[in-house]
Amino acid sequence: TVYFIRPDCKSWSCEFCAERRRRLWVYYANYGGDRILSEGLELSFVTLTSHRNIRSINAGIKVWRSAWPKLSARWRRASPGLQYCYAAEHGKLGHFHVHLITSATLPSKWYKDNAAQTGLGYQATAVPIERAQECGAYMGKYLGKAIAVMNWPPYWRRINTSRKWPKPEEPETPYDWAYLGNHPSKARTEAMGYRRMGWTIATSLKELDTS
Repeated sequence: TVYFIRPDCKSWSCEFCAERRRRLWVYYANYGGDRILSEGLELSFVTLTSHRNIRSINAGIKVWRSAWPKLSARWRRASPGLQYCYAAEHGKLGHFHVHLITSATLPSKWYKDNAAQTGLGYQATAVPIERAQECGAYMGKYLGKAIAVMNWPPYWRRINTSRKWPKPEEPETPYDWAYLGNHPSKARTEAMGYRRMGWTIATSLKELDTS
């Protein structure tokens, strides 16, 4: 038997890789949250909404792209040096929400007033985070919901972070199918190790799917 492996294609439109990336971002959120809290800073969960009359995902994104630069400029002035990580949600009723983890410690009223003044909806909340593990659970929940939405525009990034949001170094990985060899024990052991990490394993050329 010969063994081939396929690394993560990094596409949110791929069911296998989307779930793998969701889990990776759960780890990144926990890692970043832990680093920030360990520095003695505070963290909050923040939810922002689009205007209540907006129902389509494209309209929600259009409003967000217009409002976010103005809101984030105010945000940085009110809380210099802030860090953040955010994911968007397209709710069951069509509402567009953005869920953030941030080191800013502003009250809900600040977000309500400033979001409404810059083009978003008035509904907003800010809740303190007690433990770093809450960060991963929070991001994992909303990324999981986002995976189920099939009509995200191809240009839309499912998750965004500030430039200095703490992230671990990513291990180097090959980009295409890789041949592991046909040694009866060594190759199989290596292949099973990759499978446990979530990589795709093939045992013949017929199984290779390069589409």
